[in-house]
Amino acid sequence: MALADDITADDLKVFLQEAESLLELLDEDIIRLEHEAGDEELLQEIFRAAHTLKGSSGMLGFAEMASLTHAMEDLLDRVRKGTQPVTPELIDVLLMSLDGLKVLRDNLVSGQDATLDVGPMVEQLRAIAQGTVATVAAPAPGVGELAAEPAVAARLQAAEVAGQSAYVVTVTLDPQSDWAAVRCFQVLNDLSVHGEVIASVPSQHEIEEERAGHTLSVLIATTVEPEAISPGIRAVADVIGVVIEPWTDESESGGDAGVDQQSMSSPLAGAATRESGDTAKLDTLQSIRIDVEVLDQLMNMVGELVIDRTRIAQILRTLSGRYKEDAQVRSLSETATHFVRAIDELHEGMMRVRMLPVGLLFSKFPRLVRDLARSTGKDVRLVVDGEGTEIDRSVIEKIKDPLVHLIRNAVDHGVESLEARRAAGKPDQATVRLSAQHESGQVLITLEDDGGGIDARAVRESAVRKGVITAEAAERLSDADAVELIFAPGLSTAKQTTEVSGRGVGMDIVRSSIEDLNGEVEVETVPGSGTRFTLRLPLTLATFGGLLVRSGTTTYALPLSYVQETVRPAPESLSTVLMRPVMNLRGSVMPLVRLGDAITKGDQELSGAVGDAETSLFAVVVRTGDQGERSVAIAVEELIDQQEIVVKSLGAYLGKRRGIAGATILGDGQVVLIVDVPSLIKGALQGGSEPALSVASIERKSA
Repeated sequence: MALADDITADDLKVFLQEAESLLELLDEDIIRLEHEAGDEELLQEIFRAAHTLKGSSGMLGFAEMASLTHAMEDLLDRVRKGTQPVTPELIDVLLMSLDGLKVLRDNLVSGQDATLDVGPMVEQLRAIAQGTVATVAAPAPGVGELAAEPAVAARLQAAEVAGQSAYVVTVTLDPQSDWAAVRCFQVLNDLSVHGEVIASVPSQHEIEEERAGHTLSVLIATTVEPEAISPGIRAVADVIGVVIEPWTDESESGGDAGVDQQSMSSPLAGAATRESGDTAKLDTLQSIRIDVEVLDQLMNMVGELVIDRTRIAQILRTLSGRYKEDAQVRSLSETATHFVRAIDELHEGMMRVRMLPVGLLFSKFPRLVRDLARSTGKDVRLVVDGEGTEIDRSVIEKIKDPLVHLIRNAVDHGVESLEARRAAGKPDQATVRLSAQHESGQVLITLEDDGGGIDARAVRESAVRKGVITAEAAERLSDADAVELIFAPGLSTAKQTTEVSGRGVGMDIVRSSIEDLNGEVEVETVPGSGTRFTLRLPLTLATFGGLLVRSGTTTYALPLSYVQETVRPAPESLSTVLMRPVMNLRGSVMPLVRLGDAITKGDQELSGAVGDAETSLFAVVVRTGDQGERSVAIAVEELIDQQEIVVKSLGAYLGKRRGIAGATILGDGQVVLIVDVPSLIKGALQGGSEPALSVASIERKSA
């Protein structure tokens, strides 16, 4: 890429930082302009951003970006002077040009020559200003283009050093298949068994968002021969063709042209999506500000210090009680007290560093809603509240995809057609409201639409038709419980499949993703009025306030955010209903679960009559739901202590187990299992079983 001769590495770094901020501002403000065309201050802000970007790129010698921003500036100047009205077509062209700027920025980050011809976009900007609309056609990106990116090229080089061969696998699906995204995901999973999936078109991110056509191209590095790869792919339903070719620098996957163009909201949408999902580029930009890996390492070290702090406090209490008059012990106590206080402050400061405003994520959604509304022929306004609510960076990263699923469903299924809204007496413009707030040590994110709501009867019928539940069981469900069935895998009430949604994949992914974060998903709906989804999330995945309890010989940690109260139940408050133990707490009857049995035996309920032994137990009342409407009493032998819990992953060798969210290590080295309260409550209310899991099994497998 040709730049000015006197440009230094520092100049380039400063430009990239400035360009990143300006592009983010333009992305948000151009969407606002469509609904706030009369806001002169907003228009001035957009114009200044384009003007600054034009000047900076011109000084850098970046001719392509300077040319495109100059054309944008000219069009915006006409809008500013009142000679050019703000129309949907104008916003479309500005957003398309913005996508082009992002591609050019990525080229600069990677150090490669510009891969985008800005001429047609410049012509279209001028055509809008002259009152005509041109059409710009851009080819879909292929695996060959992806391989030019530094991260992909580096992985190809590493594969070659490791003695692996690279292949381009092109898979063709039945054009009549309504499960293209699911089949593409299955193919990616099968290929990952044989080697490393380096890149794909569409990307895994696009597939998870159900933006997949009937052709998939994959770049894979493996030591397996092509003859061993093909059979597994052909076994996937709806696959009608598989072509495996050796990768060369000149490879341009033959299947790239088969990507469904209708799944893209603009000619550059594919490139823009790659930009948002390309971790290598994000890492490059983030490392200019702060290296995220270093931040994670520091947080892990602070977590170890928190564990040691607890142990030091325990030892200090023992020594102080045993040697009250010893001068050295008093001196040690003073030093340890200062040490504990310093670690507390360090931990608090580290947590603040990890916290980010959720608005960084929310700012990406106005563009998504606009593109979805345009593609479905609806008029939808996104209202965002609580952007300043802070949450751990790692949580933000993991809730993006679930929120995208919910927003897509809200626009495509929740919001009615224009004709249906008018018939119902609703305004033409629908409203989708996204908000965030702190509550009781958690973050609540709500997504609400004013659409037609969820039809409980339709959900029952779909669930019975797809074998999720029997007809008899469906009839016994209340409307609220029937609506919960939307989270069952493969269930959809959509009357027809669209490129946006309706294939019955997504809602189960939403719930499982949130529960993996030790969070909850709640749904409320009023037929004809709308639907509200509420995500209850932990502030951080690194630490939390926990209640240590003992069941049998094992110590467990319960997140305090779920604990309502602890009681020692009176004998007359315990009974059995349908051979299942329950506890009556001030007139409220709830299931009684013995924690040790639920975890180690995999039995989520304690069956049989309640005996005298239960009267000596403590009961920890845990709840989910805004009003604690889903409460369960957990029976334990001892309430030990409350303390800060540092979360440790169980690791891939144990996998996901119902009832267990992770583990922690106490100051004395004892391994403590962290109870997954939502899944435990679900099991107690619905029944079910899972393989046995105990601390002993962790220690054996670790050894």
